[in-house]
Amino acid sequence: MRIKKRLYEISKLVEKDKYVIDVGTDHGLVPLFLAKNKITNKILATDISENSLNKLNSKEFEPYKDIIETKVTDGFCGIEKRSNQIAIIAGMGAITIIDIIDKNLCFAKSLDYMIIESNIANEKLRKYLNDNDFWIEKDFIVYEKGKYYDIMKVKSGKKENYDLSEIYYGKDNICNKNPLLVEKLEKEYKKNLKFREDIIKNSKSKEGLDIIEERIKAIEEVYDKWR
Repeated sequence: MRIKKRLYEISKLVEKDKYVIDVGTDHGLVPLFLAKNKITNKILATDISENSLNKLNSKEFEPYKDIIETKVTDGFCGIEKRSNQIAIIAGMGAITIIDIIDKNLCFAKSLDYMIIESNIANEKLRKYLNDNDFWIEKDFIVYEKGKYYDIMKVKSGKKENYDLSEIYYGKDNICNKNPLLVEKLEKEYKKNLKFREDIIKNSKSKEGLDIIEERIKAIEEVYDKWR
């Protein structure tokens, strides 16, 4: 089956025979890929929308009905703790992901690991994970249809000392000089310098200037490390 690049990269992080919770499964593409490729034989696909989960009743899913179970729920609410259990939280913004984890923090920490993907406000997500003693084991970028997505594999129990640039752009990406990060920073640096200039020249309130200044500082920290 064909699968989007970012979903394929997420699926590659799933170790064989884990009990997988796919939070906010939508069309169920990740569970279907995992089942078809025999990566695991037990998947719980959840969504807050019953209509979304009804899509998993199509003929394509029929051969895997003993592998893929569905549940209408909000995040981790009402899900039983098990051994050898992991979660995938993808296709939503960082603030929503933080909310899902924070509502059931003890459950999230009981998981072997979580695979998280977002393309918005990932500095907030990394800070939240670190503040709550989650170790970001892997952190990389995928580019798809004009957007950069951050994919992280995180485990409970270890806190790192991240500087500003690592909170914004991921320690692995910076250390490895990820070509996608190089490309992304070039665009973001120009854009945020322009935003700063426009606010200083045209806005009396200067609202949002502090956020832009912080992002510029984070980018410049990365550039300093690469010199």
